[in-house]
Amino acid sequence: MSQNNVSRRGFIRSASAGAAAVTAGVVGAYGSSAEKANTLAVLGGTPVRKEPFPVWPQTTAEIEKSLVAAFRSRKWGRTLGERRHGSGQVGQFEKRFAEMVGAKHCLGTGSGTQSLHTALHAVGVEAGDEVLVAPCTYLASIQAVLMCNALPVFVDVDLDTFQMDPNKIEPLVNENTRAIEPVHIGGIPCDMEPLMAVAAKHNLKVVEDAAQAHLAEYKGKKCGTFGDLGCFSFQTSKVIACGEGGAIVGDDGELMEKCYTFHNIGLSSDGKGAAVGTKYRMHEFEAAVLNPQLATLAEQTKARNESAAYLAKRLEEIPGIKPQKLYDGVSQAAYYIYGFRYQKEHFNDAPKEKFLRALRGEGIRFTTMYFDELNKQPFIENTLNSRTFQKIFPKERLRQYREQNHCPSNDQLSAEGVWLPQYAFLGGKELMDDIADAMAKIHENREQLARV
Repeated sequence: MSQNNVSRRGFIRSASAGAAAVTAGVVGAYGSSAEKANTLAVLGGTPVRKEPFPVWPQTTAEIEKSLVAAFRSRKWGRTLGERRHGSGQVGQFEKRFAEMVGAKHCLGTGSGTQSLHTALHAVGVEAGDEVLVAPCTYLASIQAVLMCNALPVFVDVDLDTFQMDPNKIEPLVNENTRAIEPVHIGGIPCDMEPLMAVAAKHNLKVVEDAAQAHLAEYKGKKCGTFGDLGCFSFQTSKVIACGEGGAIVGDDGELMEKCYTFHNIGLSSDGKGAAVGTKYRMHEFEAAVLNPQLATLAEQTKARNESAAYLAKRLEEIPGIKPQKLYDGVSQAAYYIYGFRYQKEHFNDAPKEKFLRALRGEGIRFTTMYFDELNKQPFIENTLNSRTFQKIFPKERLRQYREQNHCPSNDQLSAEGVWLPQYAFLGGKELMDDIADAMAKIHENREQLARV
């Protein structure tokens, strides 16, 4: 037989060996792929999500056109005449926003913080007073109280909803209490019915911090319209944004006039120097950016609610992930941020920082609490030790204040809380699945967190 001739048996033997090699390669490749899918991305595995989150804030041709029109008008700030006639970009915004939330009046301001300071001043919060506040919020909610030379008295949270616990309000009311400042944290409405009952019983003013709660609804009524005054923010990250900006809404014309005067350097709407005030006015460029967004706010709010409802069902399947709950009667939330609690005992006791590192590796964006244990932040103690507060408050009263400043439930929430940003909820079901799948993957491979 010629050496070039291959026997049938030899051919089969060679072919079989080649096939085995190919098969082994395929199995090896598959095994490697499966192994990567089950390895946390932060440890070299394949991330659940590779696409970016939706961008925010959004830019549109309508916003650009409105902004250019305001620029070319050469009326960059609002005059008293425009205020009276409701003209200009700010006047248009005030009218439309009041209608959207169901309030009789709206006043544009330069920021949400300015809105809170103005509103608290208008309802009569003064030096020596106390205001009941939430410990789970942005520091502006507390700064506004301190700016009135009043004490922020912290009402502990409800761990299920992350909101001021209405059952813990009344025990903190005393002869110095002037107002309650509920914060609709995350754009989720507080339990306003029992809260308003306590306010009515003790003749307290209510200033709602609705900075995150645009179009949020409780028992058919919009957040910001339950109390004496409601305050909103339009900072860059908000669901309707203009960089900075704020608004106050209310039905009481006299209170709103006080707000106007204070925010307008003490000049009342008739042009008289009626009081001491500051300059917190919204300018035309802010309103020009906001006005076109009013047309899409309701549609985007609906989309966020649909996404949040779907995500909540998915997260219920994952041990150790506890989404923020809604009170009965909440018909719509703003979902500025979507909160959940991370319970490390379900993740091999891995610290929250390791869970978040793993979550980021899977392509999921998030944020933690604004300020852990806000009631313990140094700006409060520094203010209590200031010359102003030392003159206003007796030492014994400040001592008692410090002793009662404990919020154990909020301490736990600060340790466990994680927030997802509002723009994620414009990504629809696909993005919600990625978020849930990423957390499920981390839980299923929780033993790997020790190496993260």
